[in-house]
Amino acid sequence: MVMENRILISVQIINRLFILLMILAGYSIAHAGPIESPLLIHKDQRYIVRSETIRVVTAYNAGDPRQTDDTPCISASGENICKALAKGKKRCAANFVPLGSRLHVEKIGVCLVTDRTNRRYRNRVDIAMQKDEYHKARRFGRQKLTVKIIDISQESR
Repeated sequence: MVMENRILISVQIINRLFILLMILAGYSIAHAGPIESPLLIHKDQRYIVRSETIRVVTAYNAGDPRQTDDTPCISASGENICKALAKGKKRCAANFVPLGSRLHVEKIGVCLVTDRTNRRYRNRVDIAMQKDEYHKARRFGRQKLTVKIIDISQESR
């Protein structure tokens, strides 16, 4: 009888401690601050960093039929990538994100994904360069760089 009372009291204490713990946890959650995503600021534009990895990054010359398919200036998204590059816009090819995604590539900056790489390079980023920048693309070579998948911050819109 005495042993049963001790067990009953122990169970009641554990139940009360559990209830107190749940109340405290609920209070902490209710009064927690907002979760902050890492923020990247590039050329006065704010971006939210969704993920960050080290990837192989290469370069190719848009407009060169030896390096592209039979429509060398038309990207997978349908954009005339040669015209975009001539206007100074940065474009890249990647298969691990949807077309229209933005990537921040170390040494390059922010580029818009408008093209795809060969499927055997599914984790690679290929930086688009103008057709007349052949030697620049060759010098760029194959590098392992930090690549961040980013979104435009709501504050910037």
